[in-house]
Amino acid sequence: MSQQPPRPGVKASPTLVDVLLQIRSDMRARQSPPYLYLGIPHTGRVRSFTQGYSGCARHLGMDEGQDQLCFLWLRDVKKALPAEGWAEAYLREFDGDHTRAIRKYLDYVAEFRSLSLEELAAMPLNTEERSRLGRPPAMRPTQPPVPTLDELLEIRRVGRILMYIGEASVERMAGYIDGYRLCLSLAGLKDEEYVRFERWLQDTGRVPPGRTWEEAFLQAASGDHEAAIHRLLDCAAEFRALPAAP
Repeated sequence: MSQQPPRPGVKASPTLVDVLLQIRSDMRARQSPPYLYLGIPHTGRVRSFTQGYSGCARHLGMDEGQDQLCFLWLRDVKKALPAEGWAEAYLREFDGDHTRAIRKYLDYVAEFRSLSLEELAAMPLNTEERSRLGRPPAMRPTQPPVPTLDELLEIRRVGRILMYIGEASVERMAGYIDGYRLCLSLAGLKDEEYVRFERWLQDTGRVPPGRTWEEAFLQAASGDHEAAIHRLLDCAAEFRALPAAP
């Protein structure tokens, strides 16, 4: 893929590892939530937040460099990513305490960042993965942004929600959107259409004042998370189909 010319105001974003370490620092400094980027801790939301951030970074052609090895280290060396998912496993370990489960995950991320190049080089890596050792991140966008609404419409087109968020849960879908939009924002990219979409949801009464789409759509779907997510995606399609304002 060819690189695009720089866009005005675009800047390099932090890697996902950097963002997670910022969250960890904030959680250690505060006595109670809401926490930076997270609000109220929820393991499933955090897991999908990381997927949304990474998905946006891939669209933008970013290279996390050595930090991309974090997932491999967690899975293959630390054995900290069980098949059921860290969110589920850690939440069970801490008897449903989301804050403690998230802290454990973030502590592992901090441990990864503290590793020396020699320790990372001892990992079982293929040639492509080994080429990332010592590589600095290149987090300035090289491809045009995919707006959040476009991402939602792609999820709707594909029709496989689990491929994006692992489990049909409104918290996870909201976390994916949060991570995706944060990546755009930290790169200096505006996502104004999604702001208009949120306002439209409120103006049309689909989301009452003071409530989130998660609450409103889950109630409308009688507690069916998958139906609530599809309602959000259908609303995105309806909004996109509206005639442009003069």
